[in-house]
Amino acid sequence: MHASGHEIRHIRATILVAESDRDLRTVHATRLRSAGHVVWEAPDGGEALRLIRAHSPELVLLDVWMPVMNGLEVLECVRGSTAGVGLKVVAFSQHDDADVQLEGFALGVGEYWTNDLSPDELCDRVQQLLRLAEAPPW
Repeated sequence: MHASGHEIRHIRATILVAESDRDLRTVHATRLRSAGHVVWEAPDGGEALRLIRAHSPELVLLDVWMPVMNGLEVLECVRGSTAGVGLKVVAFSQHDDADVQLEGFALGVGEYWTNDLSPDELCDRVQQLLRLAEAPPW
């Protein structure tokens, strides 16, 4: 129960975890699945693009620095297509590069998170994003 006496509803979503680090990808995908989400996994940008087009996830957790295509290149391909309509994107990066972040925001990245989030913290942040997306506009 929430402090106001109202139960907080858990929102379920289809999520793509596109992360080049296999261990990190597996840990986050497993935690999100345990929370009831449908989760697809991609080890590189080419597979991420294929899965976005095939499964239309609601949220993509996107590693900026992946092989084959980096995360920003994936977004460039998706943004001009129907696969990008309504897509929420969180970018992961270990680098604090302002130019890369600005380019990502221009391509539709909603937030940048660091790779050092615990699986529980990542799951909590995903729930917060999904609740915000569902909230009516002011």
